[in-house]
Amino acid sequence: KGSPYVLEAIEKLKAEGYPVEYYYITNKPSNQIRFYQAQADIIVEQLIYGVWGSTGVETMALGKPVVCYLRKEWKERFFKTFPEFKKLPIAEANTETVYEQLKNLVKDAAYRREKGRESRLFAESFFDPVKNTKDLIKVLKRL
Repeated sequence: KGSPYVLEAIEKLKAEGYPVEYYYITNKPSNQIRFYQAQADIIVEQLIYGVWGSTGVETMALGKPVVCYLRKEWKERFFKTFPEFKKLPIAEANTETVYEQLKNLVKDAAYRREKGRESRLFAESFFDPVKNTKDLIKVLKRL
């Protein structure tokens, strides 16, 4: 998913004197993952596939800034499917730009807080179980 690129960016930031730590969570029971997610200031979801996954969903709900690569085609389809959204809260980066995006988030506390706030607001709206259940019932009734 791009972890070597994240590690490389973190090492570069450390060499420049930024107080950053890298946590790669693996082989932990899923009921323990939220503890680690809650401790993080910035989450890198993935840099290759082009869409967020469960980590992005969970950490947006926690109000964390999420760095992720989003494919152009995926974003176009998202906005066509969900026209009520005009932007996404993701701090977009790919394997070539992750260092710059992480540096911006580390250096600029206001930007980091804003991306976290956007993440939480988006999660409250897009991942709302009550709204989503109503939408699912509508779809099922049409079948």
